[in-house]
Amino acid sequence: MQPHIKKAYEFLNQHLPHDYSSGVQKILKKSNIVASNFVVQNVRNGKTTSNTSILNALLTVAKNAKKASEKLQKEFQK
Repeated sequence: MQPHIKKAYEFLNQHLPHDYSSGVQKILKKSNIVASNFVVQNVRNGKTTSNTSILNALLTVAKNAKKASEKLQKEFQK
């Protein structure tokens, strides 16, 4: 596995929420990409890393979850 792909999966492991499927599907739909939840899960689990569109959608969902978590943490630190 290439180093940048490995780093992407490390980020996903840390920040991707358990209910990621609907967010990924919304992102893919905006790009006119159709993928079943099974395919999304295969990319998520690293069974296939060649579908960069799905991997990028997963990363977007993870980045949004990380931002939301950081925002929540800041609110409680006040």
